[in-house]
Amino acid sequence: MIQNPILLAATLGGIVLLLQRLEKVPGPNRLFHYLPVAFWCYFLPVMLSTFDILPTASPVYNFLTSYVLCACLLLLLLNINLPAIFRLGPTALGAMTVGALGIGIGAVVAWTLWGRWLPRETWKGIGALSASWIGGSANMVAVKEALNTPDAIFAPMVIVDTVITYSWMAFLVSLAPWQDRWDAWVHADRKALEEVNHRLGAIDADSPAVVKAPAWHGLWLLGGALLVSWACLRLGAALPPAGAALNASGWSFMIITLLGVLLSLTPAARLEHYGASHWGYLCLYLLLAAIGSKARLQDIFRAPLILAMAFTWVGIHGLILALYGWWRKVPLFFLVTSSQANIGGTASTPLVAGVFQPRLAPLGLLLAISGNVIGTYAGLLIAAACRWVRP
Repeated sequence: MIQNPILLAATLGGIVLLLQRLEKVPGPNRLFHYLPVAFWCYFLPVMLSTFDILPTASPVYNFLTSYVLCACLLLLLLNINLPAIFRLGPTALGAMTVGALGIGIGAVVAWTLWGRWLPRETWKGIGALSASWIGGSANMVAVKEALNTPDAIFAPMVIVDTVITYSWMAFLVSLAPWQDRWDAWVHADRKALEEVNHRLGAIDADSPAVVKAPAWHGLWLLGGALLVSWACLRLGAALPPAGAALNASGWSFMIITLLGVLLSLTPAARLEHYGASHWGYLCLYLLLAAIGSKARLQDIFRAPLILAMAFTWVGIHGLILALYGWWRKVPLFFLVTSSQANIGGTASTPLVAGVFQPRLAPLGLLLAISGNVIGTYAGLLIAAACRWVRP
């Protein structure tokens, strides 16, 4: 078993770098089309831990899930383009908001129905999965750490996240031939599509161009982000806890999220020129590898019941969106794109949007990015609601 902290950190880093390299190789990259790099960064350490190659506890994991997690959130949020998101208009943002509310309502209802057959602390895993479905993987890890979610609870959630995301994506894509029928049935206003298309024209001018920067830029980017993370962690520890959903870690992650959003409105957003989001994703993959190392394969055997709960969960989300679309006469394009932006993410949402309206694929990316802003907050609120309905 690898116990030396330096060797353990090198092993985790080697796994992440190897997977990133394989993603670019023509042959193996087909595998990553169905199961993304983030999944393998988590699953491979789970296998190594199961066979006692990696330890389930180490100071390395503690450092990664506190300081590096805060740095990851900060670097990824610097590239948020809030003015461009607000220019999408009420139709797109309204559907995205209702989709997020559907995730929250679906989580509480599904937990109420299935909770009696699941471990008592599953509400913490539901909060983490909600943060992923509204925001992204970084939000999921932040809520997991903020709630001190047991690894035995979190491990099945990662599997469920992958299964549901791609199953739901396939279902949404299958609705493409019904787009015109839906719009005609609800008397949808198709002018909204053209309005959003015109608004998207100004987005490229607002977004900072990413240039290929030398690798040494990562040193000062990560160093600065870690320094800010240390300050936020100290501040979070000084604030009084507010129940199980808002301890010192929870305060720290909320503060770093707010700080990242505010910095994205300042010249600090230009740090994307030097690859801020690239290094942020590298931190995220290291975090997933560390969390996977603390789990074992047998933890995943609880996934069938959680899968049943998750399908109930997304079914409620879809029903709420459909009712909203019928009531407000929303074109099907906005409904499916908002749904995938919640449950999917930045990689898959433009693909779904492009199937329905090829010119509006960038809309999917912007909606998915908007979820990253509120994902951590929403996950904590949903976890608290689940704990309240079934203490």
